[in-house]
Amino acid sequence: MSVLPLVDGAAGASCCPPALSAQALAPAAAGALAPMFKALSDPIRLRLLSLIASTSEICVCELTDAFAVTGATISHHLRVLREAELVDCQRRGTWVYYWAKRDALGLLGGLLTGPVTHQSELISADPDVVRLLADPLRARIVEILAAGPASTSHLVAETGAKQPNVSGHLRQLREAGVVEAETRGRYTFYRLVPRALRGAAAHLTGLAERAEAHESAFRAA
Repeated sequence: MSVLPLVDGAAGASCCPPALSAQALAPAAAGALAPMFKALSDPIRLRLLSLIASTSEICVCELTDAFAVTGATISHHLRVLREAELVDCQRRGTWVYYWAKRDALGLLGGLLTGPVTHQSELISADPDVVRLLADPLRARIVEILAAGPASTSHLVAETGAKQPNVSGHLRQLREAGVVEAETRGRYTFYRLVPRALRGAAAHLTGLAERAEAHESAFRAA
């Protein structure tokens, strides 16, 4: 996986983006990560990734049998996951075997939140949260809000998008519980709800840990 820029001109930057609650991403990093979230916005692909990450590797024949859809549909979804660099595969004879790329899963999980110290802070991993972050503009809004509350006019200025578009995305983020609004005088400020990101982050991090454990066992065998 290529190195992702964090903040333009940052010295000593790590190869992995920081948690959104710690530092906002550069636009280029958002553009690189958004396709991963977009790939996971489909329920079939999300379950496929879960099945793949639950073992060191799995045959495509087992994946096809786990769904009530055609093999061609499964092949399409696997191609999307592979193009998003979430899984990799290898052909052996007549079958293709898939495994999860744990670095990519860890990258996504670590991006959304830092370490969770209290289990009660977790919420269920709502697929809608992942689906919302698949949109580049919504992802950019979330990044900006990670640095602190902001008004609509500030978000418009930072993103360069039209106000109706920004307002529409804010409404979707509010409906999903990712963002809350607070009125101060004549202005409305929006802020992130950290626990809304932790559920999705914990789910992705869990997949990464399972993939890492199974990969280690596979390599040691």
